Amino acid sequence: MVAEQVALGSARERVLEAAERVVSETGAARLTLDAVAQAAGVSKGGLLYHFPSKESLLAALAKRYVDGMRECVEAAKSSIGAGESGRDLKACIIGALSDPRAKAMGAAFMATAASDPTLLEVIRECIAQHTQELAASRVDFARAAIVILAIDGLKMREALRISAFSAEQRAAIVDELLKLADEAHR
Repeated sequence: MVAEQVALGSARERVLEAAERVVSETGAARLTLDAVAQAAGVSKGGLLYHFPSKESLLAALAKRYVDGMRECVEAAKSSIGAGESGRDLKACIIGALSDPRAKAMGAAFMATAASDPTLLEVIRECIAQHTQELAASRVDFARAAIVILAIDGLKMREALRISAFSAEQRAAIVDELLKLADEAHR
């Protein structure tokens, strides 16, 4: 029974990984279940076992994106000293801007939102929760919110592949955001 659950879990993960590849290569608007099944090396019936519709697959990708972002932020937080000023906000900067899937998946979710905004509910909930945590924390809310909005803007430009920033300019922007995080800490 356990081996069967592991096989099912790994097939599901293969499908999600394949869907991410397809979305990053062709965009969410052109995502088809056939293309994902082929990329995952499973039958369409096997894909439908895990995801009965394109919408359920996109919703799972949205959840995977949020979970991956949280993991990146937590990893960044563990690399920052516990007593360091602005630790949580700095972890958001470092984690959100280092997620390797952010570019491809960000563009995919913008395309998805255009066709079915309900699929973004998991992302909406995550943002609402983070905003509440930010408001309850010991930071200057407006300054911290500006930092978060700057992160979102940079990620959006990169997701749409319209950022004109060089690697050096991007690094300078991240450094400035980290300084603002220090200033936002009360």
